[in-house]
Amino acid sequence: MKTIVTLFGKNAWFFVPFLLWVVTGAILQIFFFTHEELFLAINSFHAPWADVVMSWLTYVGDGITFAIMLVVILALRKFRMFLNAGCILLLVTILIQTAKHYFNAPRPIKYFEDPAIIHTVKWVTVHGGCSFPSGHTTTAFAMFCFLSLISRNKLMGLVFIMLAFCAAWSRIYLAQHFFIDVYVGSIIGTCSSILLYMVFDKRKGNTPAEIIPEAAIGLS
Repeated sequence: MKTIVTLFGKNAWFFVPFLLWVVTGAILQIFFFTHEELFLAINSFHAPWADVVMSWLTYVGDGITFAIMLVVILALRKFRMFLNAGCILLLVTILIQTAKHYFNAPRPIKYFEDPAIIHTVKWVTVHGGCSFPSGHTTTAFAMFCFLSLISRNKLMGLVFIMLAFCAAWSRIYLAQHFFIDVYVGSIIGTCSSILLYMVFDKRKGNTPAEIIPEAAIGLS
């Protein structure tokens, strides 16, 4: 089985930006911004065109999107890969739902005394509870990390991590989550994919990346 270092090295286009995100996010939260300031600093940058784009990009992290990926894998008769991805979705769902209901943290619209200072998009329903951590962000990072790991075209890892970042950013832009919610969600999602990918790798003796055709996930 490949070591974690080898795995990271082969998928550097995904993991280098991810590690930079983890370090930068920690520094911002510890040394520069309070919980409230960091949310408002991101949420305050908005525009009419971005309202439309972000309200669509947020669906990148929806469980339905992950389910569509599962259907495609199953249609391609990649049963072991389907089981691997399905276990990832199951794990992150259990972790996120357990954490959400345990902490039951208020979302921005309920947290701030004056909700008028928050930018919202009028056609997007803003939720009020179970903020921590972000389920959409967790799902997005889990899915795109998995796609990076199984892809033979490793340069696509940069595209995948950017899509994951967009999903995370959209959750703050739409006032659905705080920065800490998406930050922790990204770590949970990525670590869940790595863990279960390595478990299946160990049991199989080779990786899904060695058996899936590039065209099966639209790569060249």
